[in-house]
Amino acid sequence: MHPDSGQGRVAVAVVTGAGRGIGAGLAAALSARGHHLVVTDVDAAAAQATADALDGPATAMPLDVREPSAHRAVALAAAEIGDVTVWVNNAGVLSTASVWESTDEEVAATFEINTLGVVHGCRAAIDVMRRGDVLNLVSLSGLGPTPGFATYGASKAAALSYSQALDIELASVRRPIRVRALCPDVVDTSLVSNVAHRPSAALLFTGTRLLSVDEVVDAGMGMLGSRRAMRTVPGWRAALQRTSAALPGVARIAVPLVARMGERRRLSR
Repeated sequence: MHPDSGQGRVAVAVVTGAGRGIGAGLAAALSARGHHLVVTDVDAAAAQATADALDGPATAMPLDVREPSAHRAVALAAAEIGDVTVWVNNAGVLSTASVWESTDEEVAATFEINTLGVVHGCRAAIDVMRRGDVLNLVSLSGLGPTPGFATYGASKAAALSYSQALDIELASVRRPIRVRALCPDVVDTSLVSNVAHRPSAALLFTGTRLLSVDEVVDAGMGMLGSRRAMRTVPGWRAALQRTSAALPGVARIAVPLVARMGERRRLSR
């Protein structure tokens, strides 16, 4: 049975980057709650595979999150199905390289997907939503300096700032749409495994372990309908990131030392 949107229509959830990993996990969790899923991914075949694997009704659509018009097309299609009550901006890319080794293409793609993809998704979502939740998958790297991830961290910091400002703007005009930002530590996905061979990825391995997709999905689902605008997973790692941001002089000495520990763990994998 579908959840009622409050208007006697089917509640619809849109998830970007849902072809695999966290996006696919969130799509499954939302489907289990009874939403009609609009599953999107730049890889149309992957989006269709996720949609086919869901227990409930689902619609697969290709989506390049760098294109504002593509977001609007997905939003309009979702609104034709029912009332859009959840929109998840999950699509992202992970770049690990020193600033001077990053290519123009890597830098552009990182900001276009991780930052502008969230911005375009949020704008398309609130154009069609009467009420509900926009959940943005951000990152702990957006809370403080992450050498080896300067571009990635900056893209996530911008996405976090935008999410928080938009939530306040919507509340100020009493629109019942909540914007939630989930900031997880490193998650055991293909994004991480694809860059684990690079020395610049050392900071990925400074935690006690990698988070599972299920842990992140559970945290995200717990934010829907809640009063919590931002959540970090785990909390203690967020405290370290914020300390690094607040004390840049200390971070300049301490963070490279921590990165060396991560490099040893990376090599021992």
